[in-house]
Amino acid sequence: MTLYLFDDLAMTRKEIMTKEKILLKFGGSLITKKNSEIPKINIANLERIGELLNNKKYDLIVVHGAGSFGHPIAEKFNLIDGLDESPEQKKSIKEIRNQMKKLNQILCEIIESKGIKTRSIIPSESMKTRGAKHISQFPKKMFDKCMNEGKTPVTFGDATDDELQGINILSGDVIMMELARIYKPAFSIFIMDYPGVMDGELNSTNSHLIPIINSNIIAEFKQKERNNKTTDVTGGLIGKLECALEISQYSQCWITNLDSLNLALLGKPKGSKVVQ
Repeated sequence: MTLYLFDDLAMTRKEIMTKEKILLKFGGSLITKKNSEIPKINIANLERIGELLNNKKYDLIVVHGAGSFGHPIAEKFNLIDGLDESPEQKKSIKEIRNQMKKLNQILCEIIESKGIKTRSIIPSESMKTRGAKHISQFPKKMFDKCMNEGKTPVTFGDATDDELQGINILSGDVIMMELARIYKPAFSIFIMDYPGVMDGELNSTNSHLIPIINSNIIAEFKQKERNNKTTDVTGGLIGKLECALEISQYSQCWITNLDSLNLALLGKPKGSKVVQ
């Protein structure tokens, strides 16, 4: 047990409030093979993330998505619509939570192998929701304690208990929104498998980066998506952009890729900046 003198404890609390932070969200399609029918990690990207995170200029809080570790089951059993009391769905909730813990464990082990101490904060055990975009119970003290101990908190999108419908899919993007509101970080960075928000098909030669994203741009994307039947249990690109727009009230908010992560960690992000 560690004992703190009054002055030591006061200094620790002061450091939490004054040291600048960066929130990082690693997309599920970046750290897993998202289109795989079975959970499959992208080991090359995970190793690269671990190497790049060894940065001491800012305190880091890490959030990650699910990719092939959560989306297929969540879609199959309609978890976004709440509990249906079927044995199959109850089993699927347990399976999703176990898969997400496994993915989180793998990421944390890789980060720790590069010399960064981490602590997992598991949403299904510490958070509750009241609808898809409202976190009614949030473990701020756990995040504070983790950073006081010099560790990097690592959390993730998960299947959480919901006050309205029994169960819900809490996306990492919504967790980012809550963390930004609480900590007012210097930067909130979404790290994806593309260099920012693109206009057009990602692999098309006609596609180009949109440098500034605002409410008007998001409205245009919504219009384009109305006839698109592709679904994503965490809200897809539109949901991400809406969360990012909210985050931009509290923090510089960027959407970028792994190639630009080092610049972001130096406080010089590039990609698509989200503004009010």
